[in-house]
Amino acid sequence: MKKPNDRRRFAGAAEVVDHAMRANEYLKQMCAACEAGDKAAAQRACLAVSELETARTRIRMTRG
Repeated sequence: MKKPNDRRRFAGAAEVVDHAMRANEYLKQMCAACEAGDKAAAQRACLAVSELETARTRIRMTRG
């Protein structure tokens, strides 16, 4: 029998994946901006750090 919390913990999995996918896109944008020497675009792409941190936090919450 499954524990009552198992369903609740896994409910945010799609959201975690969404955050990770967005972070991946930001990292790609940052790499391209850095290669092109576009500082403003690289700074905008730094949002990846926030997105990754959100995803990591959600993963920790679901494992806890």
